[in-house]
Amino acid sequence: MQTSRVPRFLALLAALIVAGYFLGKRFSQPRVFADRSQRPPAAHDTGSAQNSAEGRALSPADLLSQVFDRLRNGGIRPGELATLRRLLLAADPHEAMAAILSFLGTGRDARTGEGFAIEKGGGLAGAPTFRVMLLDLFGRIARDAGSEDALTFSRALLTRKTSADEWALALRNVAWAAPEDLAFLAEKMHEMLNYQPWRQQPGAGFFEAFDVIVFTRDVTFASELAAMATSEDDATRRAAAAAMDRLSEMAPLDVMNYLNGHPAEFADRPFLRADYFSKADLSQPQQRQAVEAYLARPDVTVAEKDKLLSVFASPGSFVGDTLVTTPVAADEPPQRAVGLRNAVGDWLNGNRFPDIAGPLAQLQQRLAE
Repeated sequence: MQTSRVPRFLALLAALIVAGYFLGKRFSQPRVFADRSQRPPAAHDTGSAQNSAEGRALSPADLLSQVFDRLRNGGIRPGELATLRRLLLAADPHEAMAAILSFLGTGRDARTGEGFAIEKGGGLAGAPTFRVMLLDLFGRIARDAGSEDALTFSRALLTRKTSADEWALALRNVAWAAPEDLAFLAEKMHEMLNYQPWRQQPGAGFFEAFDVIVFTRDVTFASELAAMATSEDDATRRAAAAAMDRLSEMAPLDVMNYLNGHPAEFADRPFLRADYFSKADLSQPQQRQAVEAYLARPDVTVAEKDKLLSVFASPGSFVGDTLVTTPVAADEPPQRAVGLRNAVGDWLNGNRFPDIAGPLAQLQQRLAE
């Protein structure tokens, strides 16, 4: 009886060993998602990318390769690009930048299905192509890490016309890393505005790059913005007018002096020109002199002067997330209101501008309420 039990025991032991092998084989398969409760299983899903075949997190290079392959083949999942952004921003910065730089060097690209959308702080919430997304992440990671890698790459990119979206991100990356290099930014921005293929078919990135004009505070852009403000394209007109308005907020004295010295600029859009002078702080002597020179100009109509006075007390501002600049403070400095009241009183008491005495009196009454 004992001899008959041994073979049965050995057979059972062998069966357990084989079953254990296949069970272990099943549960040691590579998994990219650690938590599958929110997504169905997929052989190459980046998900939270917690585990690879060796039990380690996927490298930034592997993440880029996997997502790009699925993007190119139409197999991208909703939310996967947002996950990739989050993972790259949380990864070791030098490893992430090296992976991004390596991929950008290949020249490969694919459409993402997203629009060019800016979020608070100048980063992108959406990018139309994979390369634009990586340029955005490159700049953000480099800025946080104190690295000049994105600056170097962006300067090189700006030597060739890739796309307006890529140029917008490259200009932003330069502005972030080298904010003192305003001459370079202005030069490249002029070049961008005058590149006819982009001017004839402007997209969101092209228009968002106008924020670089505001950042440079370079009033020589006024001539180009004035020309675009009369474009047949509605989006171009709006973008040019908004950029000039914001430039007037950032550099009011320079803008007013330029417009007084170049009376033909915005002469065909007089009410826009009035808005730009409404940004003045009359508590500042030089700005007050510039406004007085404008009000004394014979080529400026009474209707245009009246428009200025109607908005002087509460000039409008364009608000929204921008690539480079930070929003202007919403609260008006107390001295500005005092300066406006004093100037209006002086002009009326001295009969400085008799052609607009009526509108000045109305403004004085509004200010006293």
